[in-house]
Amino acid sequence: MARELRIAERTVKAHIARISDKLGQQTRLQAVVLSVLVHHALCADTHCECRHAATAAVDPPLPSAS
Repeated sequence: MARELRIAERTVKAHIARISDKLGQQTRLQAVVLSVLVHHALCADTHCECRHAATAAVDPPLPSAS
């Protein structure tokens, strides 16, 4: 991530730590899970790819009519 953003690895770690702290989470995984859940709950964009991915994982495909 640091290389792609062209910043120091230490800077990435500091930003991640601050984000986790602001979200009240102890780990990066907890912060990511919370972010995904909140985004999914609040996203009103019907074309958002997160909606399609989330509903595809929850709703099984319908049986074919043939």
